[in-house]
Amino acid sequence: RLVVIGGDSHRLHEEIITAGGVIREGRFRRMNVGQTQNALDAGTDQLASTKTQEQLVGLWSQVEGSLLQALEVRMGDRLNGMQRILDERKEKEIQDITSILTELKQSIENEFDEISKPRQLELFNDNELDQLNQNVDALHRRIQQIPQEIEDETLVIQSRYANPNPRMFPVAVTFLVPERYA
Repeated sequence: RLVVIGGDSHRLHEEIITAGGVIREGRFRRMNVGQTQNALDAGTDQLASTKTQEQLVGLWSQVEGSLLQALEVRMGDRLNGMQRILDERKEKEIQDITSILTELKQSIENEFDEISKPRQLELFNDNELDQLNQNVDALHRRIQQIPQEIEDETLVIQSRYANPNPRMFPVAVTFLVPERYA
């Protein structure tokens, strides 16, 4: 399992990755992604013989390091390939928050157009008129805060995507044994 953590410790991405290799004469030789996927696709649920299983358990200490190294290489390759996706996601989040806050600003400004229309203020008692003025002042302050809020949110998003840190959690090892050796 591959988990990519962002600069602010938020999880940016998670997926299952695979790595594989061929074991010959007790040595592990790494396969590429396509070869690994082809091998997995060709596998069945049929168990190998008890003797073969015991042999594979005995080989584990010899191949464990090489398999973990293959997973580390796969993790690095996957992170490199994922960088463009993470960059696009970052830009989309920045555009989304900018759009939302800009729409909010526009909505508040439209409210001012409504408020600025002539009214019969004598219909309001003093408390209602005070409340209206407080609301108008609060809306003015909110409009003034929005550009800084856009900038702050952009910095938060940029820090979230800064320095993605991959973490790997090995989940399972599957040995695929050709039928003639099973």
